[in-house]
Amino acid sequence: MESRPPTAARRPDSGPTAVARRALVTLELATGAAGLAGGVLLAAAPDGSLLRADPAVLVGSPFGDWRIPGVLLAGLVGGGFLLAGWWQLRGRRGARELSEIAGAGLVCFEAVELAWIGFQPLEAVFAVVGATVVVLAWRTPPAPHGRRAARWAGPRRWYRPWHRPSRRASGDADPAT
Repeated sequence: MESRPPTAARRPDSGPTAVARRALVTLELATGAAGLAGGVLLAAAPDGSLLRADPAVLVGSPFGDWRIPGVLLAGLVGGGFLLAGWWQLRGRRGARELSEIAGAGLVCFEAVELAWIGFQPLEAVFAVVGATVVVLAWRTPPAPHGRRAARWAGPRRWYRPWHRPSRRASGDADPAT
């Protein structure tokens, strides 16, 4: 009979779930930064000159210039995705749900944009990004609540591998006493 050495305990920051969480955080932070930057540039130059956005596209829409769409882009997409990415990165309670809402919100944002100003290729790209965020968020497990939450290392280990929760923080009894 062949004996096998004991397998190492699986780290909580490895496997497909951790990869999905890393991809989710990266996608959310990158999308949030792009939305914030694009929105600020549109609001700063309402004629669209900083992003080469054609003001003629807004004819027939409720907007006379790019200022309000820029503020909406920076606030809703930029701010929402940066918040969701940071919340997910920290492994906070409700991070999964916040990411799902941010992704679905982006899909809705792009649908409204499509209805108001017509098809733009970037709309399709960001609608796919929003749908991808929803799927990735759905695949990640929710953060544990209550007593188990103190023991859960969550995604923190992949960006702070030296972090080890103390025994007192995890609720275990001190073996020296």
